[in-house]
Amino acid sequence: MNIKQLNQLPITDFLSKIGVDPSYKRGESQWYVSPIREPEHSPSFKVNTAINRWYDYALMQGGKLFDLAERLYPNQDASSLVEKLNSLFLFEQQMPNHALSAKPILPRVTEPVTAAAITINEVKPLGNNPMITSYLESRAIAIDVAKRYCKEVYYQLEDKQYFAAGFENRSGGYELRNAYFKGSTSPKDITHIENGAQSICVVEGFMDFLSLLTLQKNIHPIRSDFLVLNSVGMADRSLDILEGYRSIFLYLDHDNAGRKTQEKYESAGLKTVDASIIYKQYKDVNDYLVSQKSSQGKVKKQQAIKKSGGLHL
Repeated sequence: MNIKQLNQLPITDFLSKIGVDPSYKRGESQWYVSPIREPEHSPSFKVNTAINRWYDYALMQGGKLFDLAERLYPNQDASSLVEKLNSLFLFEQQMPNHALSAKPILPRVTEPVTAAAITINEVKPLGNNPMITSYLESRAIAIDVAKRYCKEVYYQLEDKQYFAAGFENRSGGYELRNAYFKGSTSPKDITHIENGAQSICVVEGFMDFLSLLTLQKNIHPIRSDFLVLNSVGMADRSLDILEGYRSIFLYLDHDNAGRKTQEKYESAGLKTVDASIIYKQYKDVNDYLVSQKSSQGKVKKQQAIKKSGGLHL
């Protein structure tokens, strides 16, 4: 999507995707603690959902979605910012072009309107479709690990058929991932995996969950329960579950949304440990895993060359 198309997407959705929630709603207005200034006590940042515009009353400035993104990420040029926004709105890019220009832009609802567009036609055990397997391997996920938690989901979006690796949530919905698609079916919810432990590991998405297990499979098993948020917007649903654990290890993304989620848990009085230090130079657990696999591959290649005597010129 270009800047013009991005500006037609709801600003409230953009804020939600980066972990910024409204303090309250009043009619067509949603009020926030300003995300582009120092923390304030009273919300003075408004989004008018009817016209899809934001306005900061302290700065006396406002604008469209891309204007807001430029304020939030001042060190990024326009092309980098367009790429970042497109990555946030991966699902919307799967929709037909007419959806981007539909008017008027409707206010955000609790359940994403796009979720109902997906119809699951069939669910199979992982390992039948080589393209799904290849995708997981490209993310450096151990297939024997993925088989324990994932399925092959064959789904329909409008009149087209697709397939993806599927990860089920506690309400029966699926998170769907393939090389070209990132989305979910309805209902959207968290996933709680219980192993009878007194500690729990919290991750944002199932790729990070599978990455943790892959990283540990050749060292020692993780004796812990797991909670997969499937979206940082689901963090509130996890609070009652996490209250029952002695230790909570957070493996969240190194971005604004991840930081705000950690702050939410700390504000709730939960006994959290920031475990993201193990991948402090990387965006998330999977990014770290892919890097590790790439480094191991280079070492093995160098060892093979050394063993064979290299190239004799």
